[in-house]
Amino acid sequence: MAGVKVKLTPQVLDWVRTKMLLENNVDTYVLERLKMWKTGKKIPTFHQIQEVSRKTHIPFGYFFLEVPPEEECEILKYRTVDRRGVREPSRNLRDVIDMMADIQEWMAEYQENSGQEPVPFVGCDQKEKDPDIIAGHIREDLKLKKDWMENYSQASEAFGLIRSQLEEKGILVMMSGIVGNQTRRKLNVEEFRAFTLIDPYAPLIFINGCDSENGKLFSVLHETAHIWRGNNSFYNEEPWYEEGIKETEVICNAVAAEILTPEEIFLKKWQECRTNTTDRAGILSKYFNCSQFVIIRRASDLGLISAEKYHELTKTMKQQYQRWRDDRKMEKNAGGNYYSTMKSRMDRRFILALDQSTREGRTQYTEAFRMTGTNRTTFERLVEEITGG
Repeated sequence: MAGVKVKLTPQVLDWVRTKMLLENNVDTYVLERLKMWKTGKKIPTFHQIQEVSRKTHIPFGYFFLEVPPEEECEILKYRTVDRRGVREPSRNLRDVIDMMADIQEWMAEYQENSGQEPVPFVGCDQKEKDPDIIAGHIREDLKLKKDWMENYSQASEAFGLIRSQLEEKGILVMMSGIVGNQTRRKLNVEEFRAFTLIDPYAPLIFINGCDSENGKLFSVLHETAHIWRGNNSFYNEEPWYEEGIKETEVICNAVAAEILTPEEIFLKKWQECRTNTTDRAGILSKYFNCSQFVIIRRASDLGLISAEKYHELTKTMKQQYQRWRDDRKMEKNAGGNYYSTMKSRMDRRFILALDQSTREGRTQYTEAFRMTGTNRTTFERLVEEITGG
């Protein structure tokens, strides 16, 4: 079949080219191929189409359609900021969402077939609009004291606690900075920070691993609020955004802020820091394991700084944040231990459930390997690493 030639429609070829350019993919080899195929100067073989499919990450079958496919991405309806909405989601984002939806569907079916009850926290605060009340419920349900953050000097440690508590309650928490195991396909934090897929048996939170440690912590708390409120989420907000944010997102931001920087403790620490506002923001951001944006927004909401001062600081911090982000783009993946990386990406309960299901013959090993991006050897080792066996 590799030598068989197939003529593709100009509409589909133009669509592929447009998709490439939208993602800043300027592979001259592929673009030249598409041009020659469209003009009829060359007729592609199956092998050549497969090669272009691989380089563009566009599904192989799409190339043989008469007209371009209408790709819908339902989760984008729940984006945090309307005016910043991702009108054309990247292929990386689409693929990650599909992967997570696949995992969620499997886990929900597994839980239901195993006789498990729905997760009781999904939508338990659906009608509640007071952030303080919702935050109180979450703290109670996750067994968090009001001053819980005082026990953690690093945001990554605090994130680990929240994640483990959520997993214990039946909530899937996944995290990665790439698509599957494809290190060249990095996720863009400017496109999204996190998303939540609601399901009564397997609610799922996905965290963009390319975000800062402070950002991940705030995001997981923001997404937790969405689960308690029972709605999907696509978190694409920048820290300094104020306009165009939906009401439910304002509530979830306030819930996350109250859990991370409780008002009573925040006011006390603010008064203890007898220095200028800029230095205060730096000191308190380290204490609460959050960004300085969160600190000055909290201070503004509590009437501790003027609107003028808030906007002045936001402007400066925005510039600093952009420099940090630009530096991150230049960084190369450090690699690290394969199994430690996999454990950080995958939900522990999901892996253990998948292992049990394969051993019982309810799930084929090939399906388990596909969902986890492993093979027989690496999957078994991953389970051992998680169980300590």
